[in-house]
This record gives sequence, C-alpha cells and structure tokens, in this order.
Amino acid sequence: MKNALSTALKITISAVILYFLFKNIDVALFWKTVASVNPMTVVLAGFIFIASQSISALRWLTILKKDLDISYLRLLSIYFIGMYFNNFLPTIVGGDLVKGWFLYKTTNRGDLSVASIFLDRYSGFAALISITALALIPGYALISESGLLVFFALLIGGFVFISLVIWVGPLHGWAMKLLAKIHFYGLNKKISTFYDVLMGYKSHHGILVKIFICSIFVQGGVMLGYYVLGSGLGIKVGIGYYLLFIPLITAITMLPISLSGIGLREYSFVFLFTKVGASKEQAVTLSLMWFIITALTSLIGGVEYLRMGGKRGALKPDSE
Repeated sequence: MKNALSTALKITISAVILYFLFKNIDVALFWKTVASVNPMTVVLAGFIFIASQSISALRWLTILKKDLDISYLRLLSIYFIGMYFNNFLPTIVGGDLVKGWFLYKTTNRGDLSVASIFLDRYSGFAALISITALALIPGYALISESGLLVFFALLIGGFVFISLVIWVGPLHGWAMKLLAKIHFYGLNKKISTFYDVLMGYKSHHGILVKIFICSIFVQGGVMLGYYVLGSGLGIKVGIGYYLLFIPLITAITMLPISLSGIGLREYSFVFLFTKVGASKEQAVTLSLMWFIITALTSLIGGVEYLRMGGKRGALKPDSE
C-alpha cells in the first residue's frame, strides 16, 4: 500500500509539472520541433548513449577485478538490466538493487556487490562534479547574477564534504562513532563491513585513476549525446553550456519526488536552456527525446532479464 501511494504521488507530481509546462508553451510549435529533427540524429545520440553505458560496464569490471573474475559481457548484461528497472520499474525495485542482487548471485558476497556499485556511482558523480567545476570557469558570467551559483556551490561543496568523510581518516572516524550508535537491525555492522571493503580500494591508486577516466568518458559521452540531439533540434548553444547544465539537471532529477525525474527534468531544461537562447519548445523536446532514447535503449535490459529467466531466474541460485 505504501509503495502504491508513493508511486501515485510521484505520478501526480510529474503530471502536474508537465501540465503547467505545456500550458505555457506553443504545443503546435512543440510538435513541429519534434518533427523537424533528423532521424539519423536520434540514432546517433542513441549509439553515443549505448557506448557510454558500455564504458560504464567496463568501469564496473575494473572495480571488481581486484576481488573477482567475471566476464565483461556478464556485467554488461547486468548493467542493462539495472537500466531497465530504473526506467520502467523505478518505484518497485531500484536498478542498483537489481544489479547488486544479480552480482550477489554470482559472487555470494553482498559486501562486494554493494561496495562496487557504490564506488561505480561515486566515481561517476566525481567525474560529473569535476566537469562542472571546469565548466564554471567560462560559465561563471552566465550564472553570477542568478541564484544558480548557490545551487552549484551546494552541489560541489556537498560532494567534497562527503568525499572527505569517506576518505579522510579522522573525519571517517568521527562518522563511524556516530554510526556506532545505530543499532537498528545491525545496520551499523553492515555499514562497517561495506566500508571495510570500500577502503580496500584506497591503496589501489591505479584502479581509482582508471575508473575516474572511464567516468569522464561516460559523462562526456552523455553530454555529447545531448549536444548532438540539441543541434539536431536547432538549438544553437555551445557544448560548454551542456557541460555546465547537465550535471545540475542530473542532480535535480535525483530528487525522489517524481516518476523517473519526469517533469522535474523538463522544467530544469526549460529554466536553464532558455537563458542561453533556446526556446521553451526546443528545451522540452530535447529533454523528452533524450528520455525516450534512454528508455528504448534500456529495453535491451528487459530482453536480458527475460533471457535470464525473469523473476524466477532472478530468485534461483546462479550457477555461474
């Protein structure tokens, strides 16, 4: 019942935001903008996205190689299954949880599964923040007189603070003392076990550098995909603005208040891209078309999920 109410609320929020967005745009011009894009541009953007996700699976493989021998194709399959759940069943089971479960079936190590997925996500966000920080240098003039500077400061500052708590000994010790007071179903012990595995990577600088480089390519690929699609829609905006705006939009859509970020993402695109010359219709079209591309691409994961036996295959022990 609780999940059903949460889903209904998120659907409502997404629908309300989209209603007001479309109420304030020219719907006829919106459809004209959709029809104007070259299909090959959409295909190219899709291939760029698939390539970036394939690099994501390579990043995950690099993380796991320290403790586990697993094939790249196996991880790629699991990665796309996670994408499928993120896009089509986001309120029932998160994609990361599904990825962790399939990896656990292979390794029988829950701590390794959780730690590897966390490090995979963390390195991706680290690359996103790094790109944003660099893009802020030429983009500062655009946002210096707006409230956006506060959002960027919170985004970057928050990430830096969390990173210090994770990696710096004294700060980590302070955090562990706080966590030691948590005794809810042994949560403190589980966190400690997960953290011990995570810290096993601290001395492996080569792995950390490799996954960060992979993350730069992943995030850069996504932004390039947006740029290619935006150019196909006639949005005459330099790629530097994509480097600046996409990380902020990504952070906003991570807020768990709408269905898969729908509505929040489109509003963010309109708010930001209209500041640099795009029309509302172009901004909404860019956001929705990219979402459709990612959703259709993630159907590969649905096929893989069925190939592995669907729910029954996910629940039975893995022989690999």
